[in-house]
Amino acid sequence: MMKLVAIALLVGGCSVVVETCCVPKQWECFYGGQNATFMDGKIDVSATSAMHSFDFVSKKLAFIGQDYKIVQDYNKMMQYTIIQGHCTAVKLAAPIHDCLPASAIVASSLDMGGPDGVVIDVYDVGKIAPEYMYKGTYSVNHDGCIPFSETLMTDGSIFTLAYINITSGIKDPSVFDVPSPPCPKDTDNFVNSLQDQPAPSWPILPSLP
Repeated sequence: MMKLVAIALLVGGCSVVVETCCVPKQWECFYGGQNATFMDGKIDVSATSAMHSFDFVSKKLAFIGQDYKIVQDYNKMMQYTIIQGHCTAVKLAAPIHDCLPASAIVASSLDMGGPDGVVIDVYDVGKIAPEYMYKGTYSVNHDGCIPFSETLMTDGSIFTLAYINITSGIKDPSVFDVPSPPCPKDTDNFVNSLQDQPAPSWPILPSLP
């Protein structure tokens, strides 16, 4: 897996209210993330990377890594995780959103790359998604609301993520296909038999293995 080196920037300045930020309806990217956990005076760092497909028209997300595939189908409110021929299915508890809340406030704006670069708007995660109980930031391109990076913090960990090589549209819709088997068929009895699982909604990264 690609090892992503994350650099934390301390940003300040006045908060301003902006128009609602909505990401593109269909897009794909490669993302790289690094998770640092602190326990018993020791630091453990792990990295993850995957191809990521967002389709807000069909209400489906897909993550395809080296040895796993995750499909979130918000029409059926189901998430399927397929690893080495085994499938785990859970119910999604929250709907998907392609826009930040209308009340979202830009905590800071950064000029990336100098005069010919881009302007990045930085949001406070705790304020745009208080149900997550995370601290951190969510950053998007000012022009187009294109995701740039995330930093999520809990009491014992810091997770940083960068969206790389974003392209518009869905090249291959089969990325959202769920094989059955190994995944169970979608029947009312099967879905109703599952316990509700806490699931993130946009813009926070969905749960990954």
